[in-house]
Amino acid sequence: MKQNPEEMTMSEVLSMANFDLPAVNDVIEGEVVRVTNQEVTVDIHGATEGTIYLNELTLDKVDSAKDVVKIGDKIKAMIKKVDDEQILLSRRALLEYERFQELKTAFEKGETLVAKVERVVKGGLIVNIGLEAFLPANMIDVKYVSDLNQYVSQEIPVRIVEFNARNRKIKVSRKMVIAEQLKAARDEQFSTLALGEIVEGEVVRIEKYGAFVRFGSLEGLVHISEISHLPVANVEDALTVGQKVSAKVIKIDGTKLQLSIKATLMTPFEQFASTHQVGDVLDGQVVRLMDFGAFVEVAAGVEGLVHLSELSWDHKAKLDEVVSEGQTVRVRILSMDNKNHRLALSIKQVEQDPWVAFGHQVGDVIKGQVTNVTDLGAFIKVAPYIEGLCHYTEASWNPQMKLASMVAPMDEVEVKIISLDAKKHRLGLSLRQVKSNPWESVTFKTLDVVKGTVVATNDRGAFVAVEEDVVGFLPMNQITEKRISRVEDVLTVGQEVEVKVTRFEPKQFKLELSIRRIVEDAEREEFNNYMQKQEAMENETLGDLFGDALKNLL
Repeated sequence: MKQNPEEMTMSEVLSMANFDLPAVNDVIEGEVVRVTNQEVTVDIHGATEGTIYLNELTLDKVDSAKDVVKIGDKIKAMIKKVDDEQILLSRRALLEYERFQELKTAFEKGETLVAKVERVVKGGLIVNIGLEAFLPANMIDVKYVSDLNQYVSQEIPVRIVEFNARNRKIKVSRKMVIAEQLKAARDEQFSTLALGEIVEGEVVRIEKYGAFVRFGSLEGLVHISEISHLPVANVEDALTVGQKVSAKVIKIDGTKLQLSIKATLMTPFEQFASTHQVGDVLDGQVVRLMDFGAFVEVAAGVEGLVHLSELSWDHKAKLDEVVSEGQTVRVRILSMDNKNHRLALSIKQVEQDPWVAFGHQVGDVIKGQVTNVTDLGAFIKVAPYIEGLCHYTEASWNPQMKLASMVAPMDEVEVKIISLDAKKHRLGLSLRQVKSNPWESVTFKTLDVVKGTVVATNDRGAFVAVEEDVVGFLPMNQITEKRISRVEDVLTVGQEVEVKVTRFEPKQFKLELSIRRIVEDAEREEFNNYMQKQEAMENETLGDLFGDALKNLL
């Protein structure tokens, strides 16, 4: 009796049809003849059909087999099981095998793959690159990653670093890909980087000696001395990790870069100059004393020089008498040299120039105090910080009078202003011009005989005052007709004498006198008178002698 084929076993069917039984792991190709949500029936051109369950249909997660295949599709699958009941196929196993081979090739070639992060596990991430692979935490990024959950569901580039064909375990690295990308980006950026270029970056690390700044794909060191124009004791006091900064490339040494933040900033002097101008008055602190003046800090990192000449209107004032280190002083800006960062300051010019406020003019007679007497003349203080010079030629109308004999330091005197230059701080004074010029008011003339008083003597003669401050010179050979060796043998200081004016030039203050000429001129006059009388007598005698004879002749 013929058996019902539906009641026959798989082996009986195959033996009756003389079919070879397919082996497990064989790959066959068939046509989809039926599709349900949970399974797919495939005609494998044999005595029976193969079945693929939903979980063996694809590597992807799907809810229905209908989402993957349809009737009439040609598909390949791997034999998973052959028994008396059925032939079970696995398309998933074939896909895994094929994918495994592709990944093996990618590993051998060092290809970069796209992986989707599925979940966080201990020590790293599970990612899907067609098959599940392990991504260790220390291979996620070039920098430390603390939050792994941020990558879940993300697609990331990876490279296979370990491929175990026996147990099909795969380890991947994202860090390797990023490192290569960074290197490529660094090489490209480095090739166009120029010395002196200004870059925008972020502080990524701080050390005792400086800070590392990342800009783009490159990283450079800002040494502590290049952070600020002002001294920086601790880097942490000036910068923080994550801070955005501008920096200038100041050195390229191979692949090492040195940057400067301060090179992009205004110098303290430039910043000061942008808000101040010549003439401004401000406070500062004396930081250093030098032989030529004092340095005063008027702003952080900005010092100016107060030259000795700008310390005080009193030109005799000494440096340490006016200022001391650490002292706060008020100064006026005299000049700013932006190119050389030099600042000239003045302490004295904070106050009004006393020469401008002096209030006197040429011709005024004022009082003052003698501060010093030199060969040049006498220096006389006539107002606070104002001192004038009385030249020795302006001491007396008497050219023989020595200034040192007339005044001494601390003497109170009355003087006349004869010149004034407020801009140059020069004042000319005169002691003698307080009174009128007596040489212009005298009434005698040359050959007049006048009376005078001996006021001084020397080895050439004597000085005789004939009027106040009008002193003439009496040469030794004009004192007497006798030869003398010493003036003092004939004359004494204070002696009143009668002298004849032999030379008188008032404009040149020259007056020459003679006692001898009085006597000689008197004798000459007496002789002339005598001779005139003798001549008259002789004329009378001749008349008497020849008078009668003449009468007789007539």
